[in-house]
Amino acid sequence: MYSLYLDLPNTPELNHDKKRQRGASGHAVAATASPLASLAAINAIKKGGSAADAIVAAQAVLSLVEPHASGLGGGSVIVWHDEKTGNSGVIDGLAAAPAVVTERLELDFDGRSIPRERAMTGGRTVGVPGTLRALEKLHNKFGKLNWGQLFNEAHAHASEGFDLPPYLVKTINEISSMQDEPLAQSVYCNGTRRVLPAGTRIQNPQLAKTFEIIAEKGVDAFYEGELADQIINIVYNDTFSGRMTQCDLKNYQAIERSPASYTFNGSKVLTAPAPVFGGIAVGQIVCMMESLGLAGQDLAYHPELTHALMEAGRLAFADRGAFIGESADPSVSQAMLDYGYLVERTKSIDLSKLATQVQHGDLGNKYPAGPDGTGLTSAMTSHLIVSDLNGLTISMTTTINQNFGSRLSVGGFYLNNVQTNFAARPFSVNNTLRAYNAMAPGKRAMTSFAPSIMLNSDGGVRAALGAGGGNRIVGFVANAMMRIAAGYTDGQKIVSAPQAMNWNGLTNIEPGLAHLHEELTKREHYFVTRRMDGGTQVAIKNGETWNAGGDIRRDGTAIGLLHIKNKS
Repeated sequence: MYSLYLDLPNTPELNHDKKRQRGASGHAVAATASPLASLAAINAIKKGGSAADAIVAAQAVLSLVEPHASGLGGGSVIVWHDEKTGNSGVIDGLAAAPAVVTERLELDFDGRSIPRERAMTGGRTVGVPGTLRALEKLHNKFGKLNWGQLFNEAHAHASEGFDLPPYLVKTINEISSMQDEPLAQSVYCNGTRRVLPAGTRIQNPQLAKTFEIIAEKGVDAFYEGELADQIINIVYNDTFSGRMTQCDLKNYQAIERSPASYTFNGSKVLTAPAPVFGGIAVGQIVCMMESLGLAGQDLAYHPELTHALMEAGRLAFADRGAFIGESADPSVSQAMLDYGYLVERTKSIDLSKLATQVQHGDLGNKYPAGPDGTGLTSAMTSHLIVSDLNGLTISMTTTINQNFGSRLSVGGFYLNNVQTNFAARPFSVNNTLRAYNAMAPGKRAMTSFAPSIMLNSDGGVRAALGAGGGNRIVGFVANAMMRIAAGYTDGQKIVSAPQAMNWNGLTNIEPGLAHLHEELTKREHYFVTRRMDGGTQVAIKNGETWNAGGDIRRDGTAIGLLHIKNKS
């Protein structure tokens, strides 16, 4: 089988395992869903750049080699912590609804109902992309290298060629309609209806040109001018036409927010607040486990812990539908992470059997529960972790939503279908209450992102983690955090360990945990046993050295940078 890792450089200062059996160690580290993206990040740091520079370079490469999961046409959320200053923050670059939208995607502008399968892709599903504005804000705050040079590696790969990644081939084969989409057909299928084999050398000249424009003219060139016109035209002229305008693009801004936080296993954990729910749900799950006295155990060997994790996952997902959305009270994020509230939620967990049903909790009169704001789809996404030589650590989740987003491409990249994340049914049964996640002009939809940074008591970083994989993100990150609490110190072993999660009554479990079936069956679980392609990345710090892992279920790779003196 073709391997992406044959061409990674092997030098004394770079540390990585081509077989991905152990974590990559270094004084700086990058972990992404692609070896080329991780290498671009490390190369930026080698040139004197910061973690912010490295993230920009890595995202540019991911736009090329992992176009199904993220890219210039999507949205991102960044959690950062600076050890030198002790400061932390969140940059919200989620894609936003245009100024003209319907009440919900399954309802047309004239009030007619639209079949759900038609409402999943196309022009009306596209939100105003936010990734580049988020990267611009991050670079303005922490960047050391010139903006334009951060696209050099991505541009070289796009124009001179790169090897077709195995996971991209797998994804296109699973979505046969993509082989008729013009960009996919020309780039990944060589003009035919059959995707090329993994390892085939391919180019994306359209995206190379887009990189040139953004590198030379800056992010404004994406939101105004020729690229913006192309985005508007394809959205408007699609058979499922949207109403995005030049004003929607021009007026988009990334938002700086304060992190949501909680304490787990002696660490302060930073994550993104609403409308991001994934990190909040992770905090709810692991804190409930800690309140039960189960943190510190390994779910691979403790059926009781695994059962309790499944129940906590169900409770967390019940809460997110009732309380999360951009129109909710901003302080609801912390209210959902209040330890007393979570102890109360834990009382509904019976360690001997699965609950017949779960309901959202009661946060009091200040935070009334709304109708379930669950959307139509679950995003696939990607996650990046970078820590540089000067104490800046970044955990960033990025997406175009479903695989290949809206299935519309311009400039060599795909546009998101984030509008499908808004509430499928925005009103209560009697139409008296509106879901916090109901679609509205300019609004950002609820998302399962869980970018997280764990801090030691002295303010230093203990770990950074996050995942791709839609609703599975919550389970992936919660499992990783529980394994850190259980004493795992190798990032690769954490991300490679088998997963188990539950958010809807069915327990999803990987074959590596099949030995738990008997005990979980006694507790009345019903199973789906299968591999879960999520894309978890984890980095753990011990003293001055990091150890990081990239998810083997995709093309994830971690690279460490060693023996480079701090020049600042």
